Order: sequence, then structure tokens, then C-alpha cells
Amino acid sequence: MGNLCSNSKAVEQKPQGPEGASTRDADKTPQQKRYPYNWPTGAENVGYLTERQVKARMSTQSEQVLELPDGFKFRWAAISQRGYYPSQADKANQDAYAVHVDLVGAERHWFAVYDGHGPVGERCSQFAREHVAKQFQAAMKAGMEPAQALLKAHLKTNEMLAQSTIDDQQSGTTAITVFMDGLRLVVSNVGDSRAMLGSVDPATNEVVTRALSTDQTPYRRDERERVKKYGARVMTADQIDGVEPIHENWDCKLGDEIDDGGDPPRIWAQDQEYPGTAFTRSIGDSLAESLGVVAEPEIDEHALSRHDRVLIAASDGIFEFITTRSCIEIALLYSDPLEACKALVGESYKLWIEREDRTDDITIILGFIEPPLQGAAAASETTNLPKAPAAAAAAA
Repeated sequence: MGNLCSNSKAVEQKPQGPEGASTRDADKTPQQKRYPYNWPTGAENVGYLTERQVKARMSTQSEQVLELPDGFKFRWAAISQRGYYPSQADKANQDAYAVHVDLVGAERHWFAVYDGHGPVGERCSQFAREHVAKQFQAAMKAGMEPAQALLKAHLKTNEMLAQSTIDDQQSGTTAITVFMDGLRLVVSNVGDSRAMLGSVDPATNEVVTRALSTDQTPYRRDERERVKKYGARVMTADQIDGVEPIHENWDCKLGDEIDDGGDPPRIWAQDQEYPGTAFTRSIGDSLAESLGVVAEPEIDEHALSRHDRVLIAASDGIFEFITTRSCIEIALLYSDPLEACKALVGESYKLWIEREDRTDDITIILGFIEPPLQGAAAASETTNLPKAPAAAAAAA
């Protein structure tokens, strides 16, 4: 579910009829055929849902263009697709996203994804979508710097949610935000959604990928130690049930690796089997707050350069089975951000069905960064983008 407050420029859409589709198919590379641009075409071959049924679950935002300082452009699109749960056919999409152009002045833009969870997770993500940006806007108008304003906005929204009519004892939401302050990115993260960046190494002309946020889960040793200071236990469900030995061999670097080890480590109260959260920070989840599951974001910054090419903010529905590198490499197979979104959503859906016979809600905002062209030198920087997302094979 999306929310767009935009002064950006819409882009003319490519032909959608059979003639336009056949022309595109003839031009596709082998890698594009593996990660097609036209999801949910072919959904029947994946399983369970037809193309029409998947389309009914999708909310799309077509390509928009933002003019950035110094001649840069940012071409972005977004998709949110409701999950498929066989035993809960009518379960709501608990993801949400928000884009606000010129939120606190010209060339100061807001991109955020919220992944709700729990019995009323959709209400929590919608609450965060509505209020975090407003609180940030108010803090900025009061004279705060962006990092301070992001901190205050998330903590204040958490307080407001607890005081609202929404029962957030065992429900809440993640929040990944990219505040684009001209060419400076200020990235705020609560929970286990993620921001990712793909760039071109000027020395080798090869693609370099990195996460701009770090998932806040018990896989991280520092987060485990932090919640333990609040009195939390960190164990898997199998350890709680006594069928797995007690250990903490969980230092999987999510993003670079895919964890296939079964149930993840979770947060538990001492001598009690609640709340069982697989994340260490959240907006909401008031029952877990006393155990260290807090709404305080981690904040990082990145200055956009002419070497940066693609920026992604997504819920874990996208990257549960796809590494950060593979997400970037699949995105860079395309030049249209909506087609790149569809390729990633389709691949994520396929992997969810293959591995779990269900799918999570899947939400992505993806934008291509276009630096100002300065002759042949600038053009040559794009000549060695990946011919095949080799890392994606490991996730398939």
C-alpha cells in the first residue's frame, strides 16, 4: 500500500499491448529473460495464483523523475504486493510505503517503507506512514538537523501509537527511510527492512554494492547483547522447546548471506514464552519494549556521487532469499525503474513459493541515479554494468 505526495514528473509509459510486449521480448537478453520485466506475466508457472490474481494484489507507482542539484536526476518507481497465505486468504497487506517530494523544502525528498507485523500490523504500518514524516517535518521546522529530526520522529510516533486506539502490544512495524537532502542521503532504520545502493567503481568500472542500513535482528551480536541488558533471552523456538541445544552460533551477516538455518533467534522474556520477535527494534510492540525492542533508529549518511547508479528501499519480502548484491545486479539489468521493480518482485515471489509455499508482503521503492553527463568519460562509466547477476544464482 503506497502513499505518494509528489511534484515529480511522470514519464510516458511503454506500450502494454501484445505488439509492444512482443517487441520487448525479442530484445531481451538471456539475463532479462531469467528476471523478466513484465511480472506478473507467467505467474501461473510459479504456482497457486494466476496472473490476474497477482495483479489484484499489486499496487504500482510508475516511473517518476526528480531533478536533483548539480544536474543529477533520480528516476524512481515502486511496487507493493500483498502476500499469499494459504490459511489466511484475506490477510491484509501489512506493508506500506510513502514518498514525499519537497517535504521540507526544494530538493529535500522522503522515501520510506514500513513492514507491519502482528495481529494488526497493517494498522501499525499505516499509522507510521502517516505520522513519521509529519513528525520529521515538525522537527525540521523547529530547527533540528535531519539526523536529530529522524530520531525524534520515530520515537514520537512510537509514543503516539502506544496512546492510540490501536492495540500495539504484539503488533508493530519496521521503518526504513531515505531522506534525500539534495545529494546527501540520510538513512534511518528501525527493524529489518533495508536500504541498498549500487555504484560503479571508478578504478575498475565494476559494480559495487552495499547496504545503507543494517538489519536489526538477534543475528547481530551487538543487538543481542543490547537486549540482554534489558533482561531478554535470545533463543530460537526450537531452543525454547528443548529440541535444539543452547548456543549463539547465529552470526550470519544478513544481506551478504541468506540464512537457511530454520527458525531465527528471537527475543523472549525470562521464564516466559513471549513476545518471540525476530527483530530487535520496532515501532509498536509495546509488550516487547521493556525487553529492549525499541523504536530508536540507527542513522547513517551517504553523499551521492557520479559513480552511484541505483538506490533501493524495501521490506524483507524482497530480500529474504536474495542478497543485497543480487538485488542490485537484477535491478541494473533494466533502465526503467518500474521494470526493475517488477523483476525483483517476481523473483522474490518465486523464491518464497519455492521455499515456503507462501509469500510475505513484498514492497520496494527503486530509483536510478543519473549523474550529469560530461562527455565520453561520463558515458564510459556505464559500459561495464553486470552482464549477469551471478550472485543471484546462489539465492535461487
